[in-house]
Amino acid sequence: MDKLLTNARIPVQLEELGSLIVGVKTETLLSLTSDKLLSALKVFAQHTPARCRPYMSVFCAPEANAIATKLWGFPEVVSWLDDVEPLLRWTPLICILPRTPLLVKNLSNTATKPWKTQQAQAIVKAVNIYTNQIKQHFLSLGTLGQGVSCQDLHQLLQADRSPSFVRKILALLRQQPGLLHTALKRCVIEELYPLQFFADLLQDLGAEIALCIPMDIIRLFPAEMMDILKKMIVASPQYFLMLTRIQQEILVDKIIQRMNMYTGPFTEEEFRSLDILAPFVADEVFVQVDRSFFAKNLDYLQRLCYSSSKMEIVARILQEPAVFGPVTNWTQDTLSVVGRFLFFLPSNVLQDLPLSLMTVGRVEKLFMSQRQWEDGDVGILCSDTNERKDVFSKQQFVLQFFLGFLKMNSLSLSPIVPTCEILRTTAPSAWTSSSFSSMSSSAFSNCLELIGQDPFLASYQRTEILKRVKKMYGPASSFSQSVIAQLGGIAVELSPEELSTLRLTERRSISALGALNTWNKRQLTALFTAVLNSTKLTPSKLDSSMLVALGHIVCGAQIAEINTFNNVEFSKAVLWLGKLNLSCSEEQMGALVGLLTNSLAFGLMSSWGTDVFIEIGALAAGLPDIVMSSLVKEQIEGISPMAMSMIPPKKFSVVFHQDQINMFTYEQAYALTPQQRAALTDVQKRAIDMVLTCWKRNIDLSAGLAQSHSPLCIILGLLMVLAIRF
Repeated sequence: MDKLLTNARIPVQLEELGSLIVGVKTETLLSLTSDKLLSALKVFAQHTPARCRPYMSVFCAPEANAIATKLWGFPEVVSWLDDVEPLLRWTPLICILPRTPLLVKNLSNTATKPWKTQQAQAIVKAVNIYTNQIKQHFLSLGTLGQGVSCQDLHQLLQADRSPSFVRKILALLRQQPGLLHTALKRCVIEELYPLQFFADLLQDLGAEIALCIPMDIIRLFPAEMMDILKKMIVASPQYFLMLTRIQQEILVDKIIQRMNMYTGPFTEEEFRSLDILAPFVADEVFVQVDRSFFAKNLDYLQRLCYSSSKMEIVARILQEPAVFGPVTNWTQDTLSVVGRFLFFLPSNVLQDLPLSLMTVGRVEKLFMSQRQWEDGDVGILCSDTNERKDVFSKQQFVLQFFLGFLKMNSLSLSPIVPTCEILRTTAPSAWTSSSFSSMSSSAFSNCLELIGQDPFLASYQRTEILKRVKKMYGPASSFSQSVIAQLGGIAVELSPEELSTLRLTERRSISALGALNTWNKRQLTALFTAVLNSTKLTPSKLDSSMLVALGHIVCGAQIAEINTFNNVEFSKAVLWLGKLNLSCSEEQMGALVGLLTNSLAFGLMSSWGTDVFIEIGALAAGLPDIVMSSLVKEQIEGISPMAMSMIPPKKFSVVFHQDQINMFTYEQAYALTPQQRAALTDVQKRAIDMVLTCWKRNIDLSAGLAQSHSPLCIILGLLMVLAIRF
C-alpha cells in the first residue's frame, strides 16, 4: 500500500485510499509532518472500523503510540484536541505532563475530552497548582472529575455536606468517560458513610460506586434498598460483570435472601427482575426455574452469563420431556431456538444428535451464535478462561464429529475441506491438522492471519500449519514481513535458531510476535537479537513505538542492554508494556522500572503519585525492595492487581508489612497467587484475610465487625443497623 503513496500528495491519497488506509505502515505515518498526520487521523476515523483487538481501536499499539507521541511533541497539540481525541486513551502520561499548564488554561475544552484516569489526575494536579480552583469549580471539571484525589474530595465535603451538593458530586462522577479508579470509589464511600442521609444516596451513587460498598454492609440493606441496588445493576450490568465470580455469587445470594426466593419455583417474574443476576443465584434456586418460561424465552436467556455449574443445569433442562426431550428427537426448529446453548451439552449427548440435522450450514450458524455472544457486551466480560475452554471443546467436538473428521461409525461423513469463509464463521482451532494441509494454497494464504490469531490452536496444530507455511514460503529466513505479521501464535513453534534468522524490519511484523506471551527464554533472546540485527539499531536507539511493538520481546534483552534503553522513549512505551504480564526475570523488571526514575521521565520513585503507578501497570512489580517497603497509601492505590500478582513470592513477603497490606483493595488482595500467599507470615495472611473479609460468605456480623480493621465496615454496619431498626 505504501508504494502507492507519494509524499507530496499523501493527504489527498490517504483520502482516496478510503478503507485501504489500514495497509499504511507505521513507518510511513511516522514520516509525516504534523499537519499531514492530523489529516491522516481524520481519514482513519472516517474509514476504518475497530480493527485492533484487544485495543478495539482503529490503530494498533505501535501506530497509536507513534502518532500520539509525535503530535503531543508539539505545544500546539492543545488546540488540536478535537482531532487527537480518538488517540487520547493511548497517549502516554509522559506526553501529557509537559502540556498540563496549557491544558489548564483552556480548561473549558479540556474538561470535555475522554481522558484516562492517570491523565485526568495529572491535569487536576495542575489545576490545583496553577489555579487552586478545585473547591470553587469542581462541578465544572467535567471529564476530569475522575482525577480528583481523595484529599480534594474530603476538602470539598468539609466545605459543603448538603444533600444537594453531594448529589451534584455524584452526578458528575457518574458521567465520567471511563471506569472510575477503585481508590476513588472507595474514597467516595468512606467520605459519605458518616452522613445521616447516606442511606438515601444509594440511587445517586450509581451501580459502579455502589458495588464498592462492603458486602458486610450490603447484606444489611432492607428490602427497599436491596431492590434499588438490584435495579441499578440490571440497568448497568457491566459493573457487576467486572466483579470476581465469588463477589457476584455472594452479592446475588444476599439479594435473593432479601427477596425470599429460596423456596418455591423460580418464576418468570423473579427471573426477569433479576435479569443479568439471575444465572448467579444458587444452583438449588436456578434449577427451579419455570420450564414454560425457559422453553419460550431462549433468545432472552442466551444473552446472559452462565458459570460451569449453570451450564450443566441448562443442559439437563433442555433435555427434559417438558422442554425439548432427548436430543435424538430434536429437529431443525429445535436447534434454531437452542442456539449457543447446544455447546452446554456434554459430548456424549451431542453425538446423539441426528446426523441429518448437523449440516455444514447448521454448524456454522451455531458457531456464529456463540461468537456473537462472546463479542457482545455480556460475553466479553463473562467467561473465565476455563469456562471458555470447556465451551470450545464442545464446539470442536461438534465440528469434527458432524463434519466427518471423527470416524465413529460407518455412517460418518467424509471430512470436508474448509474454505476461508468457513474458517471465519467457525474457528480454525476447531478443525483437524489435516484440514489445513488439504486447503488450496490460495485459501490457506488468505486465511493465514485468521489462523494465526486463534488462541485455541494446540501445539500439534501449530506445528502442522507451520510445515505448510514453510512449504509455501520457504525457510524462516525467507519469510516476508507480511507472512511474519500473519503468523501470530504459529510462530511460537519456530526454534530459537529459526527465530534468529527472521528479518524483522517493520513494526507490524515485530508487534505480531511481541504480542505473544508463550515464548520461552531462549526464543525471546533470539527474537530481541533478530530485531536489533534486522533494524540495524542499538538498544539505545529503540524509540517508543518500537518498544511498544517489541511487547513481550523486551524480556529477551540482557540487563546491560536494558540499561541503555532511552529513558524518555521507554517512559512513552510503559502505557502499553505495563498492560502485559511480562515473563521478565526479577532483575530485568528491576532494570526496566529503573529507567523511569530519570529526571526526564518520572523522576524519583518516592515522588511518584497514583497517576504514575497506574501508568506503569505491571512494571511496578519491579520496584526495588526498599522502595516497595516504603510505599504510602496513595502509591499503593495505583498498583494494578496484575502487578501485585507478578511480585516474586519471597520478595512480597519481605517488602509488605501489615499496615501496608491493610491499605490494599479487595482486587489487589484477591490477585495474590497461591505461591505468594504460601510465602506470607501468619500476620501478613491475617492482614490479607482482613482485606477480603467484607466479601466473605456467611460471615458472622458480630465477628466481622469485631475483626475488621476497616472503620468503614464497622461504622457503616452500625449505621445500617440503626437505619433498619428506626
